[in-house]
Amino acid sequence: MKWIKRLFSLIIVVVVLGVVMAAYLLISFDANDYKDRIEAEVKEATGRELTLSGPIGLTLFPSLGLRLEDVRFGNAEGFGDDPFAELDVVDVAVAVMPLLRRELEVQRVEADGVRLNLARDEQGRSNWDDLLERAGSARDEAVGVDDDERTETETRLALQRIDVAGITLSNSRVRWEDRETGLRATLEPFNLQIGRFRPGMETRLDLEAVLRAEGGELAEPLELALDLSGLMNADLLNERYSVRRLSANLGVDGGGLQRAVGMTLETDVALEMADAMALRMERLTLGLAEVRLTGFAELSELDSETPRVRTEMRTNTFNLKGLLADLGMDAPETTDPDALTRMALDFSAHGSPQALNMDPFVITVDDTMLSGSADWDGRGERPLIRFDVSGEQLNVDRYLPPAVEDARTEGANDDADEDIAIELPLEALRGVDVDGSAALMRLDVMGMALRNIELQIRAEAGDWNIEPLNAEAYDGELTSRLRLDARHDVPHYELAADLQGLDIGALLEDFQGDDARLMGIGNLELDIRTRGVQLSQLKAALNGSGNMRFEDGAVRGINVARVIRRAEARLRGERLEEDEPNQTDFSELTGSFTIRDGVVHNDDLAASSPLLRVRGEGEADLNDEALDYRVNATVVGTLEGQGGRELDDLRGVNLPIRISGAFDDPSFRLDLAGALRARHEDEARERVREEQERLRERTDEEEDRLRERIDQEAEGLLDRLRSR
Repeated sequence: MKWIKRLFSLIIVVVVLGVVMAAYLLISFDANDYKDRIEAEVKEATGRELTLSGPIGLTLFPSLGLRLEDVRFGNAEGFGDDPFAELDVVDVAVAVMPLLRRELEVQRVEADGVRLNLARDEQGRSNWDDLLERAGSARDEAVGVDDDERTETETRLALQRIDVAGITLSNSRVRWEDRETGLRATLEPFNLQIGRFRPGMETRLDLEAVLRAEGGELAEPLELALDLSGLMNADLLNERYSVRRLSANLGVDGGGLQRAVGMTLETDVALEMADAMALRMERLTLGLAEVRLTGFAELSELDSETPRVRTEMRTNTFNLKGLLADLGMDAPETTDPDALTRMALDFSAHGSPQALNMDPFVITVDDTMLSGSADWDGRGERPLIRFDVSGEQLNVDRYLPPAVEDARTEGANDDADEDIAIELPLEALRGVDVDGSAALMRLDVMGMALRNIELQIRAEAGDWNIEPLNAEAYDGELTSRLRLDARHDVPHYELAADLQGLDIGALLEDFQGDDARLMGIGNLELDIRTRGVQLSQLKAALNGSGNMRFEDGAVRGINVARVIRRAEARLRGERLEEDEPNQTDFSELTGSFTIRDGVVHNDDLAASSPLLRVRGEGEADLNDEALDYRVNATVVGTLEGQGGRELDDLRGVNLPIRISGAFDDPSFRLDLAGALRARHEDEARERVREEQERLRERTDEEEDRLRERIDQEAEGLLDRLRSR
């Protein structure tokens, strides 16, 4: 047993010697004596300068610790004199005994004042590319195939044994300068704190950062402030990383926004990297002002060229005008002040960021619900939007500016001198292509009500076409096409419409918001075009043609029979008082018209009734809202005056009526005396002609009788001469 005692004594001696030697090393060893050597080794390995200006603190037991202060690491060649990295203090400590068991137990990782200057030059080269190249080359030289397999196995085991007491990163700054695009950004301050970290176990995560950016594609400087917290779980072995109960507040200022905007994010997020990289966010809630967007989102194949997207999202009911006000933006003025105050969106989407399909989606705007499907394809020269949407009703008039509503009603006459601008988002109209269809049970637009609407919309590079646009309208059927050409600085408009079986009076009353001037059932065809950015320009450039045919109707604003009766009464020195509608009834009315630069011309108006035959020609100037028209009326039936007196002497007389003045207050003038005088002159000329003819015939008869008597007397004289 003596050898056991001797062996035990030897072990004790070795341990004592080891303790004495360790104590001597801790007392006598000074890592600062090796600064020059460390700087030289880094220079040789990286090609960059390392400057250790501050003291180096080193501990060997019971923890292996390193503390560095005031460290600078040089930049790559061609990126200036500013260092690539600087740090004020970094302090790392690792327990020694777990290392002997091939376990990593980090007691602390603390860094303060870390500053990175990242950059990319005009050729797209980054100031860390050389470090990656050297690191890759060194690894390829140092590690063989067998070592790779052994390293992977050992790494998997080591990952399960990592234990970090905590990580603290404070007062850090990251600068980014992209000389290729002109973008400059600064992340400062950047503070990160992670609680005790072990693979597969949750730990607390807190992050604060402020990002400021300018240049590049940013028209104005932008500032983002982020405050994030959650429970982080990093499963290094299975390459799964997640944050549960993630809560983030993001503030955005600048970048064209009128005021600072705050957004919130709440979700459980997980990143899978083992096979194909995928990111999934469940119980997702995005908040912007009063808007809440909830659902889930999944991004898969993130390591491929075409990541995939799948999501289902819905919003609460929110006030769009209030949202715009919160964002510091001007809300659109609408005829209905309550319009755009109740909106919601519900959709499912899948595809990729370049080609996304929404099927189905439901959009609620006030009392309107639209549903259908839509596609977004951003792989071409311009984004292409396809859609198929349907709904029950949509009242467009609620959302038009009040000036447009006033322009189509009598209220516009109070401010006739005030022009109305037609503002269109031309760049947006030119920047997207569209191919879609829509169906609505009812559409209200410009006061008019259309039912069972079906339409196709196609747009390419700013050339927008709605063809066909079919609907039921005012007891008739509408077939039409619309075109908006936004490729020019001044937009061009075209409209071709064919209305069959139309109640024109009901349509005009709804459109004008007042009694219609024309009533009847019939057909109307239009083919017009114009251009402009203001209402006056649209009227001045209006050109086209059309024709109409209506039955069993009336023209309001003029009673031709009453005009004639009043003129006849004035000739007799009487005063005519009547209480009858100021309109001219007709059994049939036809005509065609042309429009040239806002002036409507007609020369073949024809109307008939049991009392009258009417022909008309003239012009209506839409620019000045003035009339210059001539109506030729002919009495063909019984036209009774006051007291039932018939005016048979006017029957068959052409009675010209001159209509002139403003649209809203036209004047009517009939020269009845001239018409009668012309008639009497015609009748007198006819009687003279007849008398002349009668006299001519009588003279001819008398000449014949005289010639016969002369012939008879001459014959008798010859007979007597012969008898002698």
